[in-house]
Amino acid sequence: MGANRSRREDDISTKPKTGLSRTFILYTLGSFAVLSLIFIGGLTQYLWQREMGRAITTTETLFQASKEPLERAVWSINKASADQIVAGLLSLEVVDQVWVETPDTGTYGFPADEAVNDIISYDLLSPIQYSAGGQIGTVHFIIDRAEITEQVTSVVVSTVISIVFYLLFLAIILQLIFDRLIGFPLSKIVEYLNIPGLIETPPNIELLPGRQDELGVLANSLQTMVMKRHADLKQIQAYQQNLEDLVDQRTEQLKQVQDELIQADNLAALGSLVAGVSHELNTPLGNGLMAATTISEACVILKRDLSHEALTRELLEEQLDRVTECSTVIEKTLARARELVQNFRQVAVDRQSEKRREFNIDHIIRETIATIQPSMRATPFSVKLDLSADVNVVSYPGAISQIVTNLVENAVKHGYEGQDAGEVTVSSRKNHDGAIIIECNDDGCGISDGNLKRLFEPFFTTKFGKGGSGLGMAIVYRLVTEVIGGQIHVKSTVGEGTTITIVIPASLRSIQSAA
Repeated sequence: MGANRSRREDDISTKPKTGLSRTFILYTLGSFAVLSLIFIGGLTQYLWQREMGRAITTTETLFQASKEPLERAVWSINKASADQIVAGLLSLEVVDQVWVETPDTGTYGFPADEAVNDIISYDLLSPIQYSAGGQIGTVHFIIDRAEITEQVTSVVVSTVISIVFYLLFLAIILQLIFDRLIGFPLSKIVEYLNIPGLIETPPNIELLPGRQDELGVLANSLQTMVMKRHADLKQIQAYQQNLEDLVDQRTEQLKQVQDELIQADNLAALGSLVAGVSHELNTPLGNGLMAATTISEACVILKRDLSHEALTRELLEEQLDRVTECSTVIEKTLARARELVQNFRQVAVDRQSEKRREFNIDHIIRETIATIQPSMRATPFSVKLDLSADVNVVSYPGAISQIVTNLVENAVKHGYEGQDAGEVTVSSRKNHDGAIIIECNDDGCGISDGNLKRLFEPFFTTKFGKGGSGLGMAIVYRLVTEVIGGQIHVKSTVGEGTTITIVIPASLRSIQSAA
């Protein structure tokens, strides 16, 4: 059980596929990157608007500074002076184009070739009528957006580079801090959990010495849990060992009890055999006694007539015929008694002997059936033999005899409940692979599926309290499987009968055969 538990723990405690610190850094830097993108977008918008406003302010300031000279140059139609002032305004970095349009003297500078939306225009007033605001022309400015874009881009790029370096530096710092505070302790905890046989043999070390924070509490709790599970495992193993010892002890006791019950069953069967044989011997022995008495009476008559010299030929022949007839009766009755005694003696010896010997399988079945025939005559049931195996085997004849006896008695006792007649057939034959098949078939009431599953359970009987011990078929199963090394199969249909098949392997056959 400990090995299975260790395998389950090895399956569960696998190494992580990705590091927690890497995941933390990725999430942190990803969050900072998103915030940085938002910041850069806002910064770009702000810088663009600021630089654009600054360019407009610069242009307006310079225009105001050069407005009065430009108005006098335009008013006096001093083209050289006007062009010089326009050239000065055009020299500004933020100014792309400058030109002056007048209704009378034409255009100064270089006007735009096409319509442009971003044009800043200022009116020029007459110097004489300055206070009245008489307009003498218009100054047009086009802001240099490429210059502004370059300035903004320069600032944004420098900012992005700074942020990238900041993020890299932050990642290194966070990695070091995370590994120091969380990564390394968690790695030690994972390594601790991946120790082979952690529950069976936990290492006697402090996992995170000196740590008083949450990870320290977690490590201490984990080690405490492992030690508790180790103690529980030791206790369970002790219980398991005690249970195995107890089971072995009870199994041994059960086997002893079962052997004693089998011996008691053998003795009971022998007692039944003795009673049956005694009853069967009464008839031939009684007939023999009566014939012997008749011979004795004939001898007395002959002796009496002979002493009185009254013996005639007819009387002598009559008495001799009586003696001859009675001798024949005595001979037949003694032969029958001798046969019964021999069968009983062989079966009794086989039942009490545990030695293997060579015997003919059909002969031992016939002898066994002959010993139980007297008890069968007291019932309305009969036993039919269909023996065709005629094979010598080296095995335990007592086991075969007891198996046949129990099968027949079980069929008579349980198979014909509520019936007035029936026939039990015991057959033997050789299988195609050389195995010996013994079958006991009855045409009785059959066995239900529920009882069929429990047929070989010790002490299971349908006649509990009515003479049934529940050991007959259990003993048969043990003798077949453990003693003679065979197999037993049961096929039954309710209302049609039961067939019990015993297969004796060919390896038990002797080299010699009676066939």
